[in-house]
Amino acid sequence: MMRTGASDSELVQAAKSGNCDAFRTLVELYQGKVFGVALGVLRNPEDARDACQEAFLRAYRQLDRFEEEAAFYTWLYRIVVNACLDELRRRRRGSSEWVESLPASQPGPADRCAARELWSQVTDALARLSVEHRTVLVLRELEGLSYEEIAGVVGCPTGTVMSRLFHARRRMQKLLSVHRRAALAA
Repeated sequence: MMRTGASDSELVQAAKSGNCDAFRTLVELYQGKVFGVALGVLRNPEDARDACQEAFLRAYRQLDRFEEEAAFYTWLYRIVVNACLDELRRRRRGSSEWVESLPASQPGPADRCAARELWSQVTDALARLSVEHRTVLVLRELEGLSYEEIAGVVGCPTGTVMSRLFHARRRMQKLLSVHRRAALAA
């Protein structure tokens, strides 16, 4: 097993040299964040798990091509976003339906109901965004990546990321304000 204090760079170098434990440590370090990105883009836990598995498999196979000019997680996020886009393309071809996910249960039926309603509104609004807008919004707001990091992940200029985020946020505000107005009127 690799020591947990190793840097990403050290783990990548060890994994490139054939140390499977080093790659396992990288997976353990990033599996939660990678899943969060995949879930944010795909909106379905099963599809997100499949995309994560595919992303880590691709990363392992392509590790020798990783050049450490970029951060490992930026490179990995790019791979998971591509795996999600592949899944969305498959969906379009197969026009399959997917199940909405619900947040973890909270104490009390009223709290659970309110949380489900809020989650439903947010996921509905996210679903109405384009894939490009949803992806940058998830990477920025849920994963906390910088504009430059997002640009590296999605493969576009920083200005384009900023523009997409602006439009995604504005669209989300409009979509969620409809729900808010309806709740206030009730």
